Amino acid sequence: MDTKRLAVLSGGYIGPLSSNAVLAMIPVLKTEFGASAEEILVSITFFMLPFALFNLFSGTVSDVYGRRKMLTIGFLVYALGCIFCVLSSDLMSFYLSRSVQGVGYAFVNPVLLALLGDLTPPQERGKVMGYFGAFTTAGIATGPMIAGFLTSYDWRWMFVLVAVLAVLVSIWIRTACPVSRPNPDALRSLKSNVLTAVSNKAVITLCALGFLAFICYMGALGFLSDHLSIPPLSMDEEAVGLLVGMSGVAGMFAAPLGGRLVDARGRTFTATIGFAVVDLAFLALYFSTNWVHFAGSLLVFGTGTAFIWASLLTITVEVIPRLKGTVSSVFNSSRFFGYSLAPLVFAPIYSQGGFGMLLLVGIAITFIALPVILILKAQLEASQSDRTLAS
Repeated sequence: MDTKRLAVLSGGYIGPLSSNAVLAMIPVLKTEFGASAEEILVSITFFMLPFALFNLFSGTVSDVYGRRKMLTIGFLVYALGCIFCVLSSDLMSFYLSRSVQGVGYAFVNPVLLALLGDLTPPQERGKVMGYFGAFTTAGIATGPMIAGFLTSYDWRWMFVLVAVLAVLVSIWIRTACPVSRPNPDALRSLKSNVLTAVSNKAVITLCALGFLAFICYMGALGFLSDHLSIPPLSMDEEAVGLLVGMSGVAGMFAAPLGGRLVDARGRTFTATIGFAVVDLAFLALYFSTNWVHFAGSLLVFGTGTAFIWASLLTITVEVIPRLKGTVSSVFNSSRFFGYSLAPLVFAPIYSQGGFGMLLLVGIAITFIALPVILILKAQLEASQSDRTLAS
């Protein structure tokens, strides 16, 4: 792996570090801001909503003005949001700080993918994108673990660490990677490309599945740390951080297996298996009573989630071949919109019915996803037939 691509892959690790770290901080932030777990989780909505919105066009903006310039701005805004989090004195200022982070990250994640595509020949892109997924999942997994450790000293240290790493990686990318050639014409085609994507039935169904998958993901993990930290479990910050990161650890190792299953048995088959495994994980979590039970259940959950993303991301780059970037932006916006809404949707369920009721709702959502997969399969087959006839 050359230095340029290693620098870009490192950027993929930094973003998720703080996005999921809050999950391990909930018990401490409840005390810090005098808020409930549900109110703390709304900070994820403030992070993810601007990320989902700006993600729609950030890749195109980088086409127009250049990758390095947009990554430098994105990382600096993201780091600034981290510093604002450190300085937050109340819950509302923390919310606004998280929004600044979300805007910055929107100009990091999709632009990193575009830059990685620029630096990688076509015959190596699948392998390198797999590495990018592994680095991103590593950030998702280790963020809560690191936060759980640092929170035992002071929760602010996590945001200081991420801010420093963001600046360092930004400098590394700017130093190692070449200047990309701006393309002013890219902005003119943005509207027509997005309209073409969102008018495609298979894209709409794909986005619905991404939305359902992420609302399940956040619904389960979002309230897990609070459930673990209160009686009768009463786990400390480090134990909570380790458990919250467990699904990400499983995802790191399961992602390559999911990719092979996609190639061997098909896209929608793998998605079906993924949602079924997540369903089993929810059932296992429902009956979990100790650290070992939760760890095993979360490993199963991470495996199912990895299978879902391996299949859906593959479909994303195939459904409209000439609009891979646009479809990816639309799909990412829809799934992160689900991520941002999850705390709002599941908060009243958790406050009224507890973690068990939340899991039962998650099981219902996974069952809804199964017929949607069948619809997507039929739409993809029809689309493939149309392309075959046209050729």
